[in-house]
Amino acid sequence: QSAPSELIWERSKYLSLVVDLSDCLTSDRYPANMNDMNTLKRQIDGITVVDLSGRLDSSVSGRVMDDLNEVVGAGAAKLVVNLQHVTFISSAGLRSILVAAKLAKSSKGEMRLCQPSDLVRKILEESGFTNLIRIDDHEGQSIAALRTL
Repeated sequence: QSAPSELIWERSKYLSLVVDLSDCLTSDRYPANMNDMNTLKRQIDGITVVDLSGRLDSSVSGRVMDDLNEVVGAGAAKLVVNLQHVTFISSAGLRSILVAAKLAKSSKGEMRLCQPSDLVRKILEESGFTNLIRIDDHEGQSIAALRTL
């Protein structure tokens, strides 16, 4: 039996993810309900970083796509999407990211993904996303690569 401060999600038959709720309650990077999706936008050296947290599925993919497209449309040709706190991504979520990446590329920019969880990385790899968009292990790697553009 798990301690009261832990919540276990089974995201696939291969992986169980344990999240310490005390971190969730003290961090604004996690949504109040882990089924919700939060988007936090920030700037680092002229590069826009978008932190996503929660489940990126069909119920929120349209809003996420609108948020990402708004960032690119506002002139952010260099974009990092941090997936560190994304617990799941569906095909609709993948499409949201792909549309924004294509928009960034058409604006002579680039979008990079960083810090996906093991489950999200597996989904990105199995869907062929790693051939379409650069995925970095750390946010700093993404930012360093985009500085050279």
